[in-house]
Amino acid sequence: DAVKASVFSDIANLDVVYTPRFNPDRYIDGKRISYFNPQLGRIAGADDPFPIEKRGDWFTDDEIAGRLSRNIGGYDAALYGYHGFWKSPMGFDAVSGKATFPQLGVYGASARGNVSQGVGCLEAGYYDSFKDRSGDNPFVPNSQARFLAGYEQEIVTDVTVGGQYYVEHMLDYAAYRATLPNGMTPADENRHVLTFRLAWLALHQNLRLALFTFYSPSDHDAYLRPTAYYRIDDHWSAGIGANLFEGKTERTFFGQFEDAANIYASLRYGF
Repeated sequence: DAVKASVFSDIANLDVVYTPRFNPDRYIDGKRISYFNPQLGRIAGADDPFPIEKRGDWFTDDEIAGRLSRNIGGYDAALYGYHGFWKSPMGFDAVSGKATFPQLGVYGASARGNVSQGVGCLEAGYYDSFKDRSGDNPFVPNSQARFLAGYEQEIVTDVTVGGQYYVEHMLDYAAYRATLPNGMTPADENRHVLTFRLAWLALHQNLRLALFTFYSPSDHDAYLRPTAYYRIDDHWSAGIGANLFEGKTERTFFGQFEDAANIYASLRYGF
């Protein structure tokens, strides 16, 4: 459901992707996993319908994205652009009572390359919320500035450690607070998230143990993903893992899933 075109040159490479029909994220809607509903002020699930205003018109609800990239002094650098919609239903129509996908433009840049003994990366992006550029519409998300910095290194043979710092900065925060409906808990102006990844390959690299964690010092919540995978032979592999959530309040992103913690097992055959 998309068309991609690429142009390669000595100056830079250009990738363009056009999607004639909007393709949303796999967002939480309460059917399988409960979530915090700010309208109800509590955790909601399948018993509380989550009406969505669908966007699916061909060539009207379309998306286009571009990437301009090149290698500069051993570093992979790129510029990005996107025109479409918020991928999750972040808006709200007060008349229909449905959540909406407001229009969105995204502009960003990234760089990745060797730093000291490992690999570092920097990313920055501007989320242009077309329908709320002044920040005074409480039913459409404000524009945002986002930043990410990361580093990864193999500290000893077959043991890799990585970390990232990510921040979302809401623009026009004063206007957002001034127009917030009574009874609604305001979001933070800045949302910080730290991630940490530890991976260990053992038994001739047939066993992979990993731990990936998210921690938000602003939301005071966390998400832990421990996993273990073992390659039995050239065709069979098995794995176990868990999704663990923790939070001081059910209103935060990870905190709302505290009761959705789970463990799982898998067996895979490849041919």
